[in-house]
Amino acid sequence: MDLVLDQLPATQVVRDLEAGIDMQREEEDEGRTGEEEVLQDEEGLSAREQMFLEEFPRWKQDQKRVIRKLLRLADEIDANHQRATKTKVISSSTAVISGIMSILGLALAPATAGGSLMLTAAGQGLGTIAGITNIVSDVFKNSRNKKAQAQANSLMGSEDKEFQQAGGGKTAYVTALGKIVYACGNAVDNIKRNAQAYCLARTRPHLATAAKQLLKTGQVSAKSSRQVQKAFEGTVLAMKKRALMSGGVMAIIFLYQDSVALADDLKQLKEGTRAELAKELWDKARELEELVAECTYYYERLQKKKLKKESF
Repeated sequence: MDLVLDQLPATQVVRDLEAGIDMQREEEDEGRTGEEEVLQDEEGLSAREQMFLEEFPRWKQDQKRVIRKLLRLADEIDANHQRATKTKVISSSTAVISGIMSILGLALAPATAGGSLMLTAAGQGLGTIAGITNIVSDVFKNSRNKKAQAQANSLMGSEDKEFQQAGGGKTAYVTALGKIVYACGNAVDNIKRNAQAYCLARTRPHLATAAKQLLKTGQVSAKSSRQVQKAFEGTVLAMKKRALMSGGVMAIIFLYQDSVALADDLKQLKEGTRAELAKELWDKARELEELVAECTYYYERLQKKKLKKESF
């Protein structure tokens, strides 16, 4: 709370009087005689106490304004968090669909070359969309949180250098852009390879038959094997039986992970889980409210003391 108190023109006065609250309460617990209270009243207010009485009303209004803004920022961050969670639910759902299509593409490869290639290409495309959606959502969420934190720091009269570094600034945008470009490039290449393989399987059915035989039994002539590998390179039809099984296991694992992520996102969305930054701002606002309440208590005590002195 020292950061908040730095907004006061008479900072040290408030610090001293805040510390004096506990001291005075200890004295009240020990108890005073009527004679001691009269002696204290006769002494009147010190210069520091008089300054506190003059500064406190304006300071209190300033702190109420800060509290309102902190709570508003916390609500905005929570709203951003909910929007990001909804976006994650959509991207996780897309990733699950992508995983299912990829598994079906691998499973159908020994039976239907064309259907397998189409499902695999569609699954890869959806997976790329899900990944890009997550990247963009994270960038925007971090950007909004960084802006909110900067506003909170401005209200509190401080600069959170650690947060500014964590935000990433332009570096975060460049990194995200690089990931998006890389993901899009891979997706385009994969779709292009599968499209070419699909056309080739339709125009040269004997190669498609050889590819399916290779996937089912693994037993084709060396020449046919070389032709299949060259014609369908980079697609499911160019896989060997063991590689196909391994790919299927990995696809199931990824599907399970995506399903768990989707369930977690749905749970957060249903429960309305608050963002950590929003909790921090909420706690700071509550701490500031407690400080204002303590200082108000002491202000009222000084006001009574002043009125008693003036009545003599």
